[in-house]
Amino acid sequence: MRKNILHLHDSAGLYGAETVILTLSNALAITEYHPVIGCLCGMMDKGNALGKAAADNNLEVAYLWMRNKFDCSVVFQLGKLIRQRDIRLIHAHGYKSNLIGLLASKLFNIPIITTNHLFPPQPLEDKKLQCYSSIDVYFTMKRLSRIVAVSHEIKNKLVAKGIRDTKIVIIYNGINIDKYAKSINSDTLALRKSLNINGNAFIVGTLGRLTNQKGHTYLLEAARAIIEKQRIPVVFVIAGDGPLRAQLERQALELNISQDVRFLGFREDTVELLSIMDIFVLPSLDEGLPMAMIEAMASHTPVIATSVGEIPNVVKDGENGILVQKCDSIILAKKISSLLKNKRLRSDLARNAFHIVKEAHSKETMCSKYLELYDEIIRQ
Repeated sequence: MRKNILHLHDSAGLYGAETVILTLSNALAITEYHPVIGCLCGMMDKGNALGKAAADNNLEVAYLWMRNKFDCSVVFQLGKLIRQRDIRLIHAHGYKSNLIGLLASKLFNIPIITTNHLFPPQPLEDKKLQCYSSIDVYFTMKRLSRIVAVSHEIKNKLVAKGIRDTKIVIIYNGINIDKYAKSINSDTLALRKSLNINGNAFIVGTLGRLTNQKGHTYLLEAARAIIEKQRIPVVFVIAGDGPLRAQLERQALELNISQDVRFLGFREDTVELLSIMDIFVLPSLDEGLPMAMIEAMASHTPVIATSVGEIPNVVKDGENGILVQKCDSIILAKKISSLLKNKRLRSDLARNAFHIVKEAHSKETMCSKYLELYDEIIRQ
């Protein structure tokens, strides 16, 4: 009989954590474990991107409805789901899922683990988020069966907050590499046309939620410097949505580069978008192990990324990518311009990056490590 695992997540879109959940769940589908995707949803939510994507992948989805952001009564819906589907383990993703999952774990006597995709979960200018993060670190996570950190830096930060080293295991994010085989065909040409990008223009792009943490403002500043000096046409493509979209669009207008920047919003065709990029840029201020960067490397797209989080342990400067310091748009502009002018280097970086991803960040490698962890926790 297959063992049912519940992935519990409060999703804000289809970003890194959601990609990990979908990739892992698809890989689990051919094992003794059966994944169920539990989506925490507000009563006014018009749709849930994770739930829709999971259903499109023929995965089992359960919606758990909350009257407000922290409606802990949802734990009783969760308990009903646990009993009906004979859930053997809760796998939480994020501070809200951690707390609600922990309550269900104690009430219904079921083990719970979490994957910590980023620590802290997001920039904490908001006082409420500071409070929620403190509860997560100092109360919730200390009571979970195990914590998965997606990078060494995240593990070190958790240990520094008093979480036992033995409770934490590092599992790198993995992807379905076969999805990202790069090809130039009529579809990519049509995509360029749909974005109003002519055939000879370079495309510098990024994927990610539009938040302070992702550092898009520095990419826009770099874009202005490049557009002012570059003799060849360059278009900057920013895919993703989030609370800073209007602010970033205003910044592009103020920098007089809006005609050369495409804000695409949330996109489901990220594989195709990566295939038309000449350079992928990740200007983040903080990261765990960014899925968008791994996907770009699998797409044979050369990467320029900030030296934060786990990135320097994956990207070796000048070998399989380019590293820059965060918050430095001047250096970022110079590195982008230099790489645009060097086709041979772009090709070498892309080839070497693909080999690294294939070796260490495949879905098969990630899945095997999670299977070992699931077996260990369920046997206890």
